[in-house]
Amino acid sequence: MGRLAIGLIVAGLFVGRAIGEENSAEAIRAFGLIGTWSIDCSREPTATCIPEKGCGARTTYEVSPSGQPMIRNVVGTLVPGVSKRFETVIESAVRIADDKLKIVSVQKGGPGEINTLVWSRQPGEHWETVFLKVENGYRIFSAQSAEARKIWAKDGFIYTVPKETKWNEMPARWVRTDKEMPLFQKCPGEQP
Repeated sequence: MGRLAIGLIVAGLFVGRAIGEENSAEAIRAFGLIGTWSIDCSREPTATCIPEKGCGARTTYEVSPSGQPMIRNVVGTLVPGVSKRFETVIESAVRIADDKLKIVSVQKGGPGEINTLVWSRQPGEHWETVFLKVENGYRIFSAQSAEARKIWAKDGFIYTVPKETKWNEMPARWVRTDKEMPLFQKCPGEQP
């Protein structure tokens, strides 16, 4: 086989590979994640937390004009009329299956700014999250800190710390609950 033929084959493989690869923004768009999502779109995003109902909340996935994928959150608190807002930068996103998307993200802000529980996600930490498409929504399939010291979800189930864990101590182990991660639905009429 001549050099020209080998060169064309190699060039074809390179072009084919480049076309098949997506950048993070494209992967998020193709997965259908762009937009505003909630477990309960009927509740105001700033609604006060109620033990039986949880907190009001919205999560918006967007791509900034510069092309940087972002997550913006609004969450109600235990204090009526007070909510928290925070942003997360998506550093990478890749579709690992037709129904799964893996992102690596880092929350903006300083440690303790969003949550004082040291075993909860803190600004500056890198987290790996796998989203699972379910009908017209998604569930978090897995979510953990990059070094796997903190776990929120695994195999679609919620993880928590043992009851005796203090707010300022990292747990020695994580506990799998019998609760599946909730289904997030796109909130109609809400723009990113």
